[in-house]
Amino acid sequence: MNITTRAATETAMFTLRSLPRFTRTVLGSLLLPLALIPSGGAIAQSDYPNRPIKLIVPFAPSGGVDTLARLMGEHLSRRLGQPFVIDNRPGAGTTIGSLAVARSAPDGYTLLMASSSFTAATGLYPSLAYQIDKDFAPVALLANSPVVLAVSPKTKASSVAEIVQSAKSAPGKLTSATYGNGSAPHLVSELFQQMTGVKFLNVPYKGGGPAVLSTLMGETDMLFPTILPVRAHVASGKLKVLGIGSAKPSSLMPGVPTFKEQGVDLVAGTWFGVVAPAKTPTAIIERLNKEILALAKEPEFMKTLTGEGAEFMGGTPAEFGSFMQADQRRWTKIIADSQIKAE
Repeated sequence: MNITTRAATETAMFTLRSLPRFTRTVLGSLLLPLALIPSGGAIAQSDYPNRPIKLIVPFAPSGGVDTLARLMGEHLSRRLGQPFVIDNRPGAGTTIGSLAVARSAPDGYTLLMASSSFTAATGLYPSLAYQIDKDFAPVALLANSPVVLAVSPKTKASSVAEIVQSAKSAPGKLTSATYGNGSAPHLVSELFQQMTGVKFLNVPYKGGGPAVLSTLMGETDMLFPTILPVRAHVASGKLKVLGIGSAKPSSLMPGVPTFKEQGVDLVAGTWFGVVAPAKTPTAIIERLNKEILALAKEPEFMKTLTGEGAEFMGGTPAEFGSFMQADQRRWTKIIADSQIKAE
């Protein structure tokens, strides 16, 4: 019972005491249900969701994050009985869409499809108008797409060790294509260089298509993408993959050894998850988490997810929160140490 309802009820009960007993009995029976009416917030949570849910994607349509957001939204719509409306708000390294969610009402009807760029933005944009740990509530870690080291057919190296050896013999000569300064392939490339003590020449392109094409054509020696952009080229023999950034060998790239198996303790990928505005009721967070985790039991969803080069993750909201904090610390350090500036 909220404050207004309680005050009105107490006033009415005081007035009853001055009335005859029969009148008090009749009126009292009418007023009693007021004390049992839950507050508006409790009602809203118990029937959640009762209207469409907006899922903000801080990227343009057709990219990897957008694709998985639409896949997840389609399946969650069936489970929750309400449509998930995809709202693409690209720009400024995902910060425009993220800020929109941070400023939204914490009622579960505006969510963010977050990815690795969400945590990397802290290091790239020091003056952000929001803080990840204070302005957002983690909901669920949906999936992860491991990075791979893809090299041009012209590159003679056939293992990670040979790439490292070649780079050490001629520092700055091997070229690493990226999707632009501060992009995920750029950050992973810098991490690889720091872990192995080598130096590549960073070659930024405006997006994934041109970066992959440059490596296909042999204009650059390598790149560190996720699986999907290069899978078809690997299958056709136009690109070679020397290592994968998963914790253990992945069925997404059979026969490719992990970086760890080759002496480089690098585990990295592009993750995808859902976050809500801070102060979103726990009951709503838990309901969303439960339904997202249940997607792992839907064969159609899992088949499409695997086809997109991603592995299902799952876990509790608290575990996702800890994961994001660790990811934020890692990339902030890499960005600072490498003096990377956002384009």
